[in-house]
Amino acid sequence: MKSNQSLIPLKFLLIGIFFIQTQLGFSQESKNSILYKTIMAKDSLLFDIGFNTCDIKQFENLFSDELEFYHDKDGFSNKADFLKSFKNGLCGSQETYRSRRELVAGSTEIYPLYKKGVLYAAIQIGIHQFYETTATKGEPLLKKNEKLVGKAKFTHLWILENNEWKLKRALSYDHSAVNSKQ
Repeated sequence: MKSNQSLIPLKFLLIGIFFIQTQLGFSQESKNSILYKTIMAKDSLLFDIGFNTCDIKQFENLFSDELEFYHDKDGFSNKADFLKSFKNGLCGSQETYRSRRELVAGSTEIYPLYKKGVLYAAIQIGIHQFYETTATKGEPLLKKNEKLVGKAKFTHLWILENNEWKLKRALSYDHSAVNSKQ
């Protein structure tokens, strides 16, 4: 039979784990907060405008010059490499191919980062889905031909640079194919 003294350290460990979990659970930004709305607006510019319409200018404006992009299938890119790859890859033949990203509703979490009480960055995590529309040369690219093709998780580090939110680090991972018509 164990003594009560040997159970005391275990109790403190469990209390400590509970305390840490509780603190982590409360550090996520509220969906009504200014920070949450700001990061979501940047996400919309990045994907709804930049990615979905091949507007390279959006990426140029939203990316930090020190961007590091890590992709589980395509490897590492800096800002220049990413822009070149995006322009020549996904946006290379817009007459016959389009890719569209859609954020999975309710999947986004935003966590503020502070230094000495001053907000300097935010972490955004979430899940997004990707759709493709294809057409053979000479045929119109029709929305009705769009198919859900994949799903992935992402983590973005947004940094305040000269009072502007810039995407400095991006991780895109856990990509999986989806075989479904939408």
